[in-house]
Amino acid sequence: MADDDVPEDVVQLKRSFWAADKKCADLADRPDSPDPEVQAAMSAELAAARAERLRITTDLYAHPWWATQSNRYQADRKVAAAAKTLDSA
Repeated sequence: MADDDVPEDVVQLKRSFWAADKKCADLADRPDSPDPEVQAAMSAELAAARAERLRITTDLYAHPWWATQSNRYQADRKVAAAAKTLDSA
């Protein structure tokens, strides 16, 4: 792997983050329920989704590959481009 290549696990983590972020947005956009038990279950589901998104974010940005990059913003753009390429394949 060349220094410019993005590791596959970083690309997969980025894609996992996007999926988790979409799930959080979808769960947050649900209409409220008048039933307190249903509302509590919905809140718990959203909290779990947010915790999973945070775990993925932590795994993504704690990856050792980032330490090899001189510009994290450009590196993140490179990761996003690689992840989008996989989406369209």
